[in-house]
Amino acid sequence: MAALLLSAFFNSVNASIDHNVRGRAYNPLYGLISFNCLDDDFAGRFPFVFTFRFNVPPCSLSQHGVHLDMDNNFSGEAWNPVLGFIDMAPNATPPDNYAFNTNCLNQCDAGNDCTSCYNEVDQRVYGWARVIVDGRWIELNSSIVPQTTMTNYMAPQPGIFSGYASSSFGAISFNCSNDSSCFTEEYKVWLWKLELREMSAPNWSFGEACTGGARKAVFKWLRRSGVQTSYRVVVNTVNSTSSPVFDSGKLSGSAAQLVCPGPLCAFTPAYNTSYYWWLQLWNENDQPTEYFQFNINTFGVLTDNIAGNAAANPANANFTFTAYRHEFPTPYFTWSPFEILVGTSTEFVSSSTYYTTAQPTTAQPCVGLACQYQWTASDPSAQIQASTSATTSIIFANILPQTVTLSVTDTDLYTCSMTSQVLTINYQLPIWKEVKAE
Repeated sequence: MAALLLSAFFNSVNASIDHNVRGRAYNPLYGLISFNCLDDDFAGRFPFVFTFRFNVPPCSLSQHGVHLDMDNNFSGEAWNPVLGFIDMAPNATPPDNYAFNTNCLNQCDAGNDCTSCYNEVDQRVYGWARVIVDGRWIELNSSIVPQTTMTNYMAPQPGIFSGYASSSFGAISFNCSNDSSCFTEEYKVWLWKLELREMSAPNWSFGEACTGGARKAVFKWLRRSGVQTSYRVVVNTVNSTSSPVFDSGKLSGSAAQLVCPGPLCAFTPAYNTSYYWWLQLWNENDQPTEYFQFNINTFGVLTDNIAGNAAANPANANFTFTAYRHEFPTPYFTWSPFEILVGTSTEFVSSSTYYTTAQPTTAQPCVGLACQYQWTASDPSAQIQASTSATTSIIFANILPQTVTLSVTDTDLYTCSMTSQVLTINYQLPIWKEVKAE
């Protein structure tokens, strides 16, 4: 029995430095509950028993830590000097028989010994933890208001827990802001490591390429947790950070994107070229992360030119984004007669241009099958005679001010549109005929 109690109160298995949850929760009966021994003294006691710590680092005797993995499932152990270790993923069936799992976005059940999870959509924490020494359960998604939550990647500071869990020994608060008690005991639980949730590229749509040119990319990222004080973007045409085509170097700030080319980026993507890219971040202690590589198998998101990316680099399409083949078509049209009358035919003529892979910056007139056309009018009652031809005629049924739009698509299916100024539609003047008085 003594051996069991000793193992419940002093643990040398769960290393905390690899666990990403830190801080303390609070229970009125038992006091603070630590989620990482980095926040305790070397024997897992708090407040410190000694006035100085004998140069013994935290976690020397009592190693514990809680971890939230990339599937948003919890594992590891919390600690309280009275309760001992609290298991976040016990090998036991929770009181609701895994009913909480309907709120987990990824698998969290008996199959992987998971009894608690985080839903980043509603930012709620669900499931159960268990006191090891006596088997008492802690319900993380309790009915106590506010319920247990954690700010997600859309928040300015993601990874902060708040709200309450419940247990047979009372409520457990995850943040002193719950009851405005921070002035007496400042505690909270949070994800402390600087981790990444998402990288995306090229973030340059058809519409943006039509107006801003095809040779551009915007590298974006979202933090899962932690504080970012600096960042670095590395781009290359091969799957290596050595001899890159662009290296931003360490840039100060909490920005979540880098526009290229731009004030901080001298890199301009070449036409029809596939690029790999990496991101490195620095935390509030100026400590760097490893390189995060863009990879749509994990947290990379390919936002534009998806078909072109797969065609240009099929072997490594998951790791790359591909620049457009050439500039986008330039729609342009005129009409006559310039004064448009209700019920009469007005001719609209395209004089658009397009580009090719062979001549990516040289405009060529749209002739033959080089371009596809689509004419539309803002008033659906307008009669368009040939909506997919280079030249069309439109009959307007009323005098409502309206516009005409021409969309032009080239052979690579790049599409741009031009919309006319607001057109004034007039009635025809009556025909006056002079009649001799009798």
